[in-house]
Amino acid sequence: MSGAGRLDEALSRLFRSFQEAEEAALRDAAPLDITRGEARVLAAVGTGAAKTMSQVAAELKISVGALSSAMNRLAKRSYVSRFRVPEDRRVVRLSLTPSGMEAVRGYMDFHVRAAERVLESMDGAQRALTFRVLESLDEHFRMQALRPLRRGPDLVLKPIRVGCIEIERPLFQGDMGAAFSSPELASAVARCGGVGVMTSSQPGFAEADYAENAPEANIRAMRRGLRAAREMAGGGAARAGAVAISVLHASSGYDAIVRAAVEAGAQMVISGAGIPRSLPGIVGDAGVSLVPVVSSVRAIGILRRSWAKKYDRAPDAVIFEGPGKSGLLGFKEEQLGDAEGRFYRTLLEMKRELDDLPGCPLIVANGPMGREEVEKAVSCGADGIQLEDRFASVRECGAPPAIREKYMDAGAADTMIAKSPLGMPVRILMNGLARRILAGGAQPARCIGCLDACPGRDIPFCLAEALAATARGDAENGIIFRAAGPRAGAAAFGGCVEDVFGEIFGPGLPGSGYYSPT
Repeated sequence: MSGAGRLDEALSRLFRSFQEAEEAALRDAAPLDITRGEARVLAAVGTGAAKTMSQVAAELKISVGALSSAMNRLAKRSYVSRFRVPEDRRVVRLSLTPSGMEAVRGYMDFHVRAAERVLESMDGAQRALTFRVLESLDEHFRMQALRPLRRGPDLVLKPIRVGCIEIERPLFQGDMGAAFSSPELASAVARCGGVGVMTSSQPGFAEADYAENAPEANIRAMRRGLRAAREMAGGGAARAGAVAISVLHASSGYDAIVRAAVEAGAQMVISGAGIPRSLPGIVGDAGVSLVPVVSSVRAIGILRRSWAKKYDRAPDAVIFEGPGKSGLLGFKEEQLGDAEGRFYRTLLEMKRELDDLPGCPLIVANGPMGREEVEKAVSCGADGIQLEDRFASVRECGAPPAIREKYMDAGAADTMIAKSPLGMPVRILMNGLARRILAGGAQPARCIGCLDACPGRDIPFCLAEALAATARGDAENGIIFRAAGPRAGAAAFGGCVEDVFGEIFGPGLPGSGYYSPT
């Protein structure tokens, strides 16, 4: 038998054997009377917050109609309860009954025990080899439908030009809010040849008049922080980088914030949380690079047409934020599972959308990316990457000690998806605020009107209030953005900004690639 035939037979036998073992475990788990497929449906509903039919269907990658049939059977046997939410009677949410939770625990226990038994039969070297083989096979099948734009040894991050700015090492520091995005951090990233990012999200939390006049306090603090970052970045900078400002398009006083940032010396304006159609008109001919943040090919198409028609201008770069990042997400919650599965395909499509703009680099953000993820992203068209979580633990980060400790101690699974005041989901670290949100909301003590689209009441939490609490070191009542995933554990944290660049680019000359010989 050929090698291909042996592999096909081995994979088919493995899948069949595992399915049979699952079915046997469920039969033995009396008094359960569910099939393997029904167990997967219950696991997708989960033991946490109630989910909608669309969310569960997206996670299982089936239609809502197909899910309805399974849900009818499970509800009839009292494994699932269905209810309508008071705020929108059209929406049906699902939660597990005690029997459903017992079934899910039994299903998950089987998987854990099966994995433990496999690992117990192997030594360290065999385990490492098994992980590599299985991860390689998984990636191979997921990438089968994709045609990488780049291949071979050229999969490296090279210097890019963003408008009139040369970026020698295209690594962008993500906006993590006032607690993290300090002048020390932004300037250190710029000195390493990347793009350091200051935030416009509640930087004035420590100003004396913040409680009475938050908009002016925030602009004053933002100006001061930008000037400090530019001064520190320019002092003995060894590599070409830049200091940028990040402004949520949904912010109240958006125009004034952008103008103040440009006057204070921001070299680049990064803007997301909505399509920033008016940004070129606000900046005018100031010579500042403009970088919109989008989560879909459709969004960048809309923005390009709008800017071309009104201002005869194109983006200087585009940041594509995927579903795996921390903080505000550009997807509906029920879309996250499907978006994660389509991430590299969407990246390819995004690059092709920008084909006729050769001077417009594509920057990708999708959580705590390491070298392997960077290589895959580059193969699909990425010209640079953006990291949030990895910069949150370096010594230049401005987060208070209590926040850093909370951040570092949390495990990879200690995150949750919450609904933000803007309606879009936000991925945050589990703490007291997160638990109150799960329990039904954390109403603000007051409203400073930080977001245009925020109703100011009947919201899950106040973004401004939560960001300010975090910046003051309140680890239980503040909001802490955090990605989930295997690289989000504490083992991946620590060090300084130079260490982060070393992890991505490796030793050797800047731009020489992250697999340089050692």
